[in-house]
Amino acid sequence: MVQPIAEALRERLILFDGAMGSEIYRRGVFINRCFDALNVQRPEIVEDIHTAYRNAGAEVLTTNTFGANQMRLAPFGLSDKVEEINTAAVQLARGVAGDDMWVAGSMGPLGVPLRPVGKITPGEAFALFRQQAKVLADNGVDFIILETFADLNVLWQAGRAGKSVCDLPIITSVTFPPERPDLEIRASTLMTPESAVKTIAAWNVAALGANCSMGPKGLLEIVRRMSSVTDLPIVAMPNAGMPQTVESRTLFLASPEYMAENARRLAQVGARGIGGGCGTTPEMI
Repeated sequence: MVQPIAEALRERLILFDGAMGSEIYRRGVFINRCFDALNVQRPEIVEDIHTAYRNAGAEVLTTNTFGANQMRLAPFGLSDKVEEINTAAVQLARGVAGDDMWVAGSMGPLGVPLRPVGKITPGEAFALFRQQAKVLADNGVDFIILETFADLNVLWQAGRAGKSVCDLPIITSVTFPPERPDLEIRASTLMTPESAVKTIAAWNVAALGANCSMGPKGLLEIVRRMSSVTDLPIVAMPNAGMPQTVESRTLFLASPEYMAENARRLAQVGARGIGGGCGTTPEMI
């Protein structure tokens, strides 16, 4: 059995896996499909991706459940399939991971803002996150990872939902859009790397960090700033560079060598867990 992820991250660098969504797309599944539903509809695709990351040397497999909450499943007519889809996802990841790898239960944002900007109340968001977190925890993930949150108010609801159903470690990962080089986003939240760390560190999380959006170079500065204001382990999951549109296809053109070079730099500035966001492949891991 693996040691608790919080202990491991404090002792050494942990290699996470890479992208799931863009790997599914690379295998011929078009973007109008519900990728989370493939856990049930095309499990061999998800299993193949997990196996590729294991063979690449990843120590953590992340469940294919980023959008497997009731809110994001509803447009596909799958709002009643939260338990089935999340259960299948954990079983697929655990089947490949065995007992010598960690399985991270992935939870992403709801895709809609909270009131007063949107229509969802904090309580409703909490209930949606709680439903998903309970299924992930009940089916045997080693920890929950909250990925790609740009609003700390939403992240707080997800975090407390996870803690309400289990004692598993929780890792939080925020994202910053690429168009703001000063790293300050959304006037309503005014989130910077330092303010995000200050807020999240009070939530008793196992680790925190950032993922996606800015590519490895942009994430390098974020990790540097985060690690300067906390002793908590930092995780970094950069995209494979910035996405490019080529003949109506969204492509990530960074090479494995480029990603490897920047992974070393991320470790040098304080990252204790390193993996990949959108566009990263088993070759990059």
